Amino acid sequence: MQNLYLFLSIIRKVDAKEFAEFFLEYGAAPIYSSLCAGAARSETLDMLGLEHSEKVLMQSIVTHNKMYELKHALTHRMKIDLPDRGIALAIPLSSLASKKVLSHIIKDETDENFTPPESYERKIDMELVISVCAKGHSDEIMKAARAAGAAGGTIIKAKGTATHGTDMFFGMAISDEKEITYIVTRKEQRSDIMKAIAGYTYADNAHPIVFSLPVTETAGFRLFD
Repeated sequence: MQNLYLFLSIIRKVDAKEFAEFFLEYGAAPIYSSLCAGAARSETLDMLGLEHSEKVLMQSIVTHNKMYELKHALTHRMKIDLPDRGIALAIPLSSLASKKVLSHIIKDETDENFTPPESYERKIDMELVISVCAKGHSDEIMKAARAAGAAGGTIIKAKGTATHGTDMFFGMAISDEKEITYIVTRKEQRSDIMKAIAGYTYADNAHPIVFSLPVTETAGFRLFD
């Protein structure tokens, strides 16, 4: 499944309808959306001309061809590089549950067996650091991450669905309300940020769960760079 990606876009809530129509037009359905909040520090927002606002996380599974088509259109048509417009990133997938799922995803593709050209080398110089913590601790998590070099993050509200007898994990009740924090960072900063987050301890000696995923392509980071 080296040519399939989870394509994530984080945009302002007020722009959600516009971007949803864009993804549908480009055949990137189904789209899964979640409300979230930005967590960039004030000086970073001021530098980029950004505002604190509600965000929407949009997720879709796409092929390699579609991913590059979306990236180009997001940059040149949707102007995602403009201040406070949004960001997008692609995470490579390792497998899918069935051929039926695959056929649904590639129904608009001309070549489901597409292989990148020899000149293409998968670039992994960015990482998506994901942490899961108890409700009310994401601000402290972000403070620890910023001290280690993170510029900002996105916070999503969530709730665990543990079954009976498995409601504790690293001292944290899985069924409690949670906050998931997404932080996109350069690969060389990943370890420091993850260690800083993992070192944060709150009530009852509970620790956040933190892991990272490789990011092969991004859009909307030009001004940040």
